[in-house]
Amino acid sequence: MRAEGIVMGRNIFYLEAPARTQDLLDIKWTLRAAGYAIGSTWHEGEAASSALVFQNHWNASRMEELRICDSLVVICGTRGEIPLLLAVVAGFALARGLQVIWIGSPAQILSDFRTVQHFRTVEEFAIDVYNRQTAAA
Repeated sequence: MRAEGIVMGRNIFYLEAPARTQDLLDIKWTLRAAGYAIGSTWHEGEAASSALVFQNHWNASRMEELRICDSLVVICGTRGEIPLLLAVVAGFALARGLQVIWIGSPAQILSDFRTVQHFRTVEEFAIDVYNRQTAAA
């Protein structure tokens, strides 16, 4: 999979990760600073909230949130196996025609889809967002 830059005409991003991590929050603020909306809400709230709540956040209301979004950003980390939930969410997004931005360990099955872009790290993605924003200015 190659990172060719995100399609900046899209404006609403859904953020997905196994848990509410600093990487997820960094991406949220990077996108907001660049003028993009965040359509997902499961990661909002107090940092002291239960980790269990964040780990079990996927449900019908989250699918509805994803439906109004243009892009899905998946943060899967770099530790080998990809959590099944992340693969299911990516499949749902692809079936709906959304752009999928995959950050972390590559998922080879996604490499055949033109709407999937892969970034190795959160920093690599943030640099791409910044570069696209400055090029458009």
